[in-house]
Amino acid sequence: MNTAIRIYKSIGALSKIDAQNSEITKLFIELHRHCQNILTASTKISLISKIPGKQYFVFHNGTKNSRAVNEDLFINDVQLVENTLAHLINNQLNSTTPDDITKALYTMAISFCAVIDLGKSGDQKTPGTFFEYFSSHWFAKTLRVHPQTSIQVLNLDRDTSLPTDYIYDLGDNRPKIHLPVKTSTRERVIQVWAHQRVLDGVYGTGRFLGMLVCLSETKTDQKKLEVTDICLPEQWRAYQLFIAQMYRIYYLDAPTKYLALNNVFPPINVRPLGEYFYEVNSLFDNVSNYS
Repeated sequence: MNTAIRIYKSIGALSKIDAQNSEITKLFIELHRHCQNILTASTKISLISKIPGKQYFVFHNGTKNSRAVNEDLFINDVQLVENTLAHLINNQLNSTTPDDITKALYTMAISFCAVIDLGKSGDQKTPGTFFEYFSSHWFAKTLRVHPQTSIQVLNLDRDTSLPTDYIYDLGDNRPKIHLPVKTSTRERVIQVWAHQRVLDGVYGTGRFLGMLVCLSETKTDQKKLEVTDICLPEQWRAYQLFIAQMYRIYYLDAPTKYLALNNVFPPINVRPLGEYFYEVNSLFDNVSNYS
């Protein structure tokens, strides 16, 4: 546990200076190996799934249970995860698939979260901050831009800075990326659309493209050993219609109810995170219609 926290803190320190640094990638790999060693010594307990078509389990260390882990997405083989990661790092996307990338990244993210769950009850901040570092790193590497976490807002009296989620500036005559990152959204999801509305109001619609990254939406009843997902698709549709438009929403464990939003009005583009790496080179070519 102490080793995991040490590596996590090293990642955080580097991420604040240069989020695309390859040393961060190496630290994530080292951290995953360490987490898998811890989890291998734990017991897996199957959950009663209330989510159609999905099965979950928790890790148990004798006293504590972890959060729910998706059986189909979790990879037990460390080498398989690293092989997929190597294809991603070396831009050898023809040698892997979006599903494989999603599974590898999910395994790395959920492994650290599970280790923290087993080590300290009620610690939501550490997994949340870790997932911010984790997500921002992969976007920084693919976009070749270090993100900002505040932007200047001009007004009549003075210059002031506005704290934001991750902002990636792609350069002149190109959109900027507004990237909120959350392990889950639940009731806080309106913040995502509200922040996008602020950016649209200050800088003009289309200057910032909102791209939310989430881990999952599962909720576990540890007494009943049941897992369900908390989804608010109708609220999302209202936010997309009346507050602002999000350009993409990526999940590692994508809820079926949110994937269905691709096919309704107004469409909300919800996709597994692995697909991002295959569409990133063309993602910003035509942004006027939010296709």
